[in-house]
Amino acid sequence: MSIFFDAAVCRFIENMTGFEAFSSDNSGNQETVILSNGQANAKIVYSPDSKRFFLFKGDAGCSDDDYSQLQSYYFEPTGDNASDIREACSVANEFAETFGGPAPLNIVPDSSRKLSKKERDSDDTSAVYFVNRIPGVLPECREPLLMHKEYFDMLLPNKFCDEVVNSAVARLLSDKSRKSQAEAFFAFLNKMYDSGDLDVKSIITMTILNSITGEERMEYVESLLSDTLKKSWKSARKFIGKEVKPEKESKYKQMSEQYRSQLMQNIQNQ
Repeated sequence: MSIFFDAAVCRFIENMTGFEAFSSDNSGNQETVILSNGQANAKIVYSPDSKRFFLFKGDAGCSDDDYSQLQSYYFEPTGDNASDIREACSVANEFAETFGGPAPLNIVPDSSRKLSKKERDSDDTSAVYFVNRIPGVLPECREPLLMHKEYFDMLLPNKFCDEVVNSAVARLLSDKSRKSQAEAFFAFLNKMYDSGDLDVKSIITMTILNSITGEERMEYVESLLSDTLKKSWKSARKFIGKEVKPEKESKYKQMSEQYRSQLMQNIQNQ
């Protein structure tokens, strides 16, 4: 499987408690995996020809003809593995939300499902809502946020956090006189992690918290996190300081070893 497909499958398994890889197929011009929790099956397909991921749902043990399509998502690798893996994980986050929700009455084009700018800005579970509120606890991010929106003509939450918020957090933790502000910022992260959607959770753990290094700083930050966020960060910590490069094994390939082993065991037991 490609590293991007691996990334999407692994993130879907992370998000969907109880689901395990049951079978896979890399024949032809597409990659397919079927996952199950014993009650329902999820089938994820990536077709390079159409440059799309597809999500299907069926009952446990159903035949291939009995799956219904829930969603599709445009995906074309750019050549930047780190960026492409993040995008594949976003695909899986959205698929997990769709799979866990009520089945749609009919399948509509993906573009018609996207929220309007007004809806994104006012949705208090969204990444846009989350980032727009960061200047309230980190005032130094206010001007860069305005400049970011003007330059891109929109808000790119993960990019802004990676390029601006992480530096602000590093300065915050370096300044002992800003202890009360640090406490307020991480209390804000606790609140947003609890109420935010999967993209918010990913940005908080994988982008912001994983930018924090040094044993002393990490222990201090841990002391300010809720038990839930602390546990999630510990799980995400394996990625701190690592980059994905084409000539090296992907971090998501490493992470997928357990799922691959599980898959082969299930196939052997059939």
